[in-house]
Amino acid sequence: MTFNYQTITKEHLERFICKEKEDGIVELSLPRCQNNIQIKLPFILDEKIASLAGLMPDGSLIKDIRRIYFVQKKDFNKHILFQDTINELFRIKNKIFMKNTSNALESYTNSTVLCHFLHFVLDFKKSDQKMRAPEWLFTSPNSVKRAYLREAFAMEGCIFKSLSEIRFISKFEDYARDIQSLLLQLGITSHVKPRIGGTYGTIQYRLSVYRKENFQKFKEIGFTVPLHFERFTKICEKYKI
Repeated sequence: MTFNYQTITKEHLERFICKEKEDGIVELSLPRCQNNIQIKLPFILDEKIASLAGLMPDGSLIKDIRRIYFVQKKDFNKHILFQDTINELFRIKNKIFMKNTSNALESYTNSTVLCHFLHFVLDFKKSDQKMRAPEWLFTSPNSVKRAYLREAFAMEGCIFKSLSEIRFISKFEDYARDIQSLLLQLGITSHVKPRIGGTYGTIQYRLSVYRKENFQKFKEIGFTVPLHFERFTKICEKYKI
């Protein structure tokens, strides 16, 4: 059932050249741009697209909106999720490349059309903008919020060895507040504080989740990165939840 999901219809696609295919599929293109995409209309803002949004923290959409990339060193399976979701939702014809960087693995694909759709239609932020959660998340079903938070915490979260805190780090206060608001909509309270951290000792914002009742509700979000999953399992055992 999709009656609670928000949707994208043809009226939202004015910037694109739309060519209708069979079975509700529409091919989107832009003048002088290769690598078109195909989407099914209405395009449902469901758990799949929320997961993709959660996988893409600040910097994943290059500022000239021609390339989308994904970097992850904790869990190779996230690269598979990123690639499979892109292919399933947008039926891209161009290749998704993968390469090793100095300290992580990077997946990327070049498509101005896809980048324009993610940025102008789905509210994904560019690398030269302050990171924010897409606006549509806040009025989406709770299952969509959980899907987004699950991947966002996989990318930027951690659990202390003491098993007393779930933590999320961002260099943008507004983004940390967005995560806090989404958690609160799910009944989970948290605290946001500035801190000095990162490679260059810059100001970051730390979101912290404490207490048994919050950990209990966090079970519905869950963790997928192996180390996070292991520690959260220990939290559940510690607090008997």
